[in-house]
Amino acid sequence: MHLNAVLNLLIEMARQQQPPDWDPVYIWREPSASFKLYLLFLLIVGVMCCVKLLRIWWLAPPFKLSRQSKNTSYLRLLQITSRSIAQWIGLTFLGWGIYMSANLKNVCERLLAQKVVGSANMVFVLYDYAALLTVTLSTVLFLFVARWHVLRRIDFLDNQ
Repeated sequence: MHLNAVLNLLIEMARQQQPPDWDPVYIWREPSASFKLYLLFLLIVGVMCCVKLLRIWWLAPPFKLSRQSKNTSYLRLLQITSRSIAQWIGLTFLGWGIYMSANLKNVCERLLAQKVVGSANMVFVLYDYAALLTVTLSTVLFLFVARWHVLRRIDFLDNQ
């Protein structure tokens, strides 16, 4: 009995060491050049927003805004920053829309040229779109919160 248990244990260990079956979830694909370029654009947008926030925080750190209450040039800087961030939000959405529509057109052309559309191809396309949508919306959320912060500062200074 003891020998049988040891043999069963060795067989089970050998089964566990076999490589797993092919799984499409773990396939690595190199991102396209346009995908990398768009991610670079989103990174630049995020850095630009951080620079704008740091510039207004340098003059009045968070929670110490009252020392700029009579400074009209600081209020003007806040208004300019708010409008600029609003423009970047729009540009980010427009860039995403243009990228996605052009990419979708290219993917459809390639699929039509194959004359066979497999479900795996469509899953990869949808996966890329979902990933880009998530990154785009995260960037726009950051821009939106930054603009909201600037508008709150403007309101605070206007009410003093």
